[in-house]
Amino acid sequence: MSWLASTGPRARRRDPALILPGVRSVVCVALCHEPRRDSDLDRRLGRVARYAAGEDYHRVMRDKLAGLELEIEARLPGARALWYSDTGAILERGWAERAGLGWIGKHSGLLSTEIGSWFLLAEILVDRELEPDAPLPREHCGTCTRCLDACPTRAIVAPYQVDARRCISYLTIEHRGAIPRELRASIGDWVFGCDVCQEVCPWNRFAPPASEARLHARQLEGWTLERFLEIDAAGFRVLFAGSPIRRARRAGFVRNVCVALGNLGRPAAVPALARALAGDPDALVRAHAAWALGEIGRRLPSSAPARSAARMALERAVHDPATEVREEAALARAALEGAGELPESTAR
Repeated sequence: MSWLASTGPRARRRDPALILPGVRSVVCVALCHEPRRDSDLDRRLGRVARYAAGEDYHRVMRDKLAGLELEIEARLPGARALWYSDTGAILERGWAERAGLGWIGKHSGLLSTEIGSWFLLAEILVDRELEPDAPLPREHCGTCTRCLDACPTRAIVAPYQVDARRCISYLTIEHRGAIPRELRASIGDWVFGCDVCQEVCPWNRFAPPASEARLHARQLEGWTLERFLEIDAAGFRVLFAGSPIRRARRAGFVRNVCVALGNLGRPAAVPALARALAGDPDALVRAHAAWALGEIGRRLPSSAPARSAARMALERAVHDPATEVREEAALARAALEGAGELPESTAR
């Protein structure tokens, strides 16, 4: 986020001639990704934003845009062209809106009356003047506020205005530190990104299926949320090679997994979380594992073995070398003990 706010990128967003001297046109394209979800996959792996469920879209776009760039140069001999797909300081939504691909909705994403919002954007800068497409004469959100009302963390603070510091996509991908405690419960089982504001948008009933198979969700057979807790840095790089999920880095992704498991409240996750609390190399992960153990344990009756196991794991964390882990463990123990005696019917 600080990079986006820095002087150089801001200047390039204002003036694309700083990127391609002599630029005269911007060719804007959209590529649909899969709008459907696999509920069984979500239960096993947690929810991943649809655009990130398959191969890294930068790679997919790169292959398609490289071909389009060559076609432009063949049709316009001597022309220079330069493509971007969320790979530089380009105002993607602004250019796409001006090119008539759609309008910017109240959730601040681009919307189309024909394909909804389940698509990716890219641009090719060209140093030749091309006949422009007209922008849409008006936006089509009307009085609808479903995206604002549905946002779990209230990150859409006003129509067309998003506070990234509260956005689940930002928190689970770009944010490198601890997820604010007051927002963790609202994250639910999202482990990378979030689609809620798009899921509730009425225009997405027109979204077509993805024609690009590389963007379809990976199945990751044999993997579960609990198993993700055991992955090391090398294993993370291998498993998510060619996936957008690598953007979160190993510690950030496993942190997200801990939050998801805490929110799901499955007692069966306690042993894996206890191992993470005891031995994960990243204090960030250990701290969030402590939080998750407290969340699961406090929902169980005092006689439940999983609650006792969670309590013992949290008690051992008093010796953790990291202050943030000890603090999270103490808060989790307090939450667990404050829950008191719960009826047997609350056990899952």
